[in-house]
Amino acid sequence: MIYLIDDNQNNLRYREFNISFVEEDIFKGYLTSIERLEKREKAGDISHLAFLEDAKCILLHTTTEDWNAEKGFLSGSTSNVEKIRADIADCGDKIPLVLFSNGMGEPVYSYKEKPNIIWGIKKNILYEHLYDFVEHYKYRNEIELRILAWGKNFYAKEASLLANELLETVALFNGTETFEISKLSEKQQIFKNFIEISISDVNYQDILNNLENNPINIAEFRNKLNLIIESFLKYGKNIYPWK
Repeated sequence: MIYLIDDNQNNLRYREFNISFVEEDIFKGYLTSIERLEKREKAGDISHLAFLEDAKCILLHTTTEDWNAEKGFLSGSTSNVEKIRADIADCGDKIPLVLFSNGMGEPVYSYKEKPNIIWGIKKNILYEHLYDFVEHYKYRNEIELRILAWGKNFYAKEASLLANELLETVALFNGTETFEISKLSEKQQIFKNFIEISISDVNYQDILNNLENNPINIAEFRNKLNLIIESFLKYGKNIYPWK
């Protein structure tokens, strides 16, 4: 089960983002919305959050205020948020975790380093991608946080990020210089990842052999990267071979 913890006060989910599928329970059995979490008297008490320990993923609105049956939402009190973040999910180490809020910007997500946590994502971006994210989980039984961070066509975003790293690495070389894999220095793994995403039907070693047997210059290397990224942006996939 994916748990969406968002106070949704004044029905903002529908009013601001025109999202109704959560309330309509379209993904019953896959997505559960939690709008109220009671504040416990003892600071370290997390017994009321034990149901989250079996979660496949937790989507946590970081400004969700604690709830009191008599007083309603307790202004400025977010003790449950911290308990979920640190104790229940352990910052993604125990349970995949997504932290979101209106005050956040572009997704703060390092897929290679910490694939199970999005440290921050703007609320409207999360809700824009939420349907595709839960649908993927429903049919693939897989939590894919890249969908929440970058959308359904997340490979295009990932390829673009990898290509930018490669382009920065060779930026200071003269375009007429012969490209050699050693020029990528410690970024060779980045190049391998880029090839595997964008030209999945070709063996990486074959690419290296081709570069050795049919040398290209730095400018041509840059052009190949840019052409592949342009294809991702235009078609949602790469249609160009490396050769």
